[in-house]
Amino acid sequence: MSENSPSVVSESQDEVSTGSVLRHMVDHPNPDRGTVHTPGEIAQQPDMWRRTARLVREHAPSLKRFLATVGLYSDDPPPRVLLTGAGTSHYVGLSVVDLLRQQFGAACESRPTTRVTPNPDLFFQDGAPSLMIHFARSGNSPESKAVLEGALECMDADGRHLVITCNRDGTLAELARAHPERVYLLVLPDETNDQGLAMTSSYTSMVVASQALARLNEMDAFIDQIDRTAALGASVLADYPDSIDEFMTGDVRRAFFLGNNDLYGAATESALKVQELTAGGILAGADDTLAFRHGPISAVDDRSVVVFYLSARRHTRRYEVDVIRQYQEAFDEIGAQIAVVSPQRPDLRATENLSVFAYDPEGAVPALQQNNIAVLFGQLAGLVAAYRRGVNVDEPSEEKALYNRTVQGVRVYDPESAFGKDEESC
Repeated sequence: MSENSPSVVSESQDEVSTGSVLRHMVDHPNPDRGTVHTPGEIAQQPDMWRRTARLVREHAPSLKRFLATVGLYSDDPPPRVLLTGAGTSHYVGLSVVDLLRQQFGAACESRPTTRVTPNPDLFFQDGAPSLMIHFARSGNSPESKAVLEGALECMDADGRHLVITCNRDGTLAELARAHPERVYLLVLPDETNDQGLAMTSSYTSMVVASQALARLNEMDAFIDQIDRTAALGASVLADYPDSIDEFMTGDVRRAFFLGNNDLYGAATESALKVQELTAGGILAGADDTLAFRHGPISAVDDRSVVVFYLSARRHTRRYEVDVIRQYQEAFDEIGAQIAVVSPQRPDLRATENLSVFAYDPEGAVPALQQNNIAVLFGQLAGLVAAYRRGVNVDEPSEEKALYNRTVQGVRVYDPESAFGKDEESC
């Protein structure tokens, strides 16, 4: 944990809690502060991970048979795999793409539906086995529907699709049910369908379901691993909120999250959570750790927090720690705050501006699967920062009216026109 003494005081000074600020929000839901849904959805995640892993175990035999038709879990050459979703659902793909590439030995990439929708001809390929994995909380965004419909229309019959969603009644789920020969539907527990604007347990539960795809032949061992991860997650949620609350105090205006592999997904999602929950009160960005040095670091100032997610991969962690050491003195001089979120405590020089959050001293979480523990830091950072600023946590953008829980407003055009089959001008 951070070596600083925790304090839990809302910015408006109208409430003071003792103990965990997260527990206070969960136990005292306040519609005026917007704490009816999101704090509980953050707190429920370890249980959702356990339930999701067991749900996938039930599906494992039929899911393996389906995936074998496109070359996975068979002696056939593996297919091209494309992971897709919008916003946070795309970040699910970023969080698992390296794991699945490693385990499947397949060409595996993650691209958002917001990029695929206007460019279907660059992603829908005929003539080779292809698997698209679609992630969605509600499954009601126009891009989610457009990508699956377009792929079914434009790709040959050998293409297969796996839909992982938190909403059994969503448009994407209905579309999957209409094409059972080409689309496998995996609906996660109803409680993962977060009701707050910000996706939290929906995101991490879809990550668990995706990680399970790499372990369908050994689901009991995977469940044991998820149980250990969930126990660590419960400890983080019990022990860290007050320290994170203190870390996010003061006049923070910028936040930078850095990580590699699955932790790049965690960094990207963390940046979104902080910016989204504070309604832009904190501008946040994410990058891989070495790339941050090539320009983006110029934005760090005395109102910044810089968060390093350290990998369990020893070779990767060497680079990450070197970057911290390279810039620690400069960050101190600027007045930027540094947080290091790491499985074990790294060998770093202690300074007033450095907080270390070590969460896995026994090494229970495998490399390329640390995402769900690390992202709890970002979720909690966004939560407490919003709460301190008096932002409605469940509906942080309600006053701006820029977007809602399910983003709408996109006119979808016939994907065939991108292939030159429809010459109608825009």
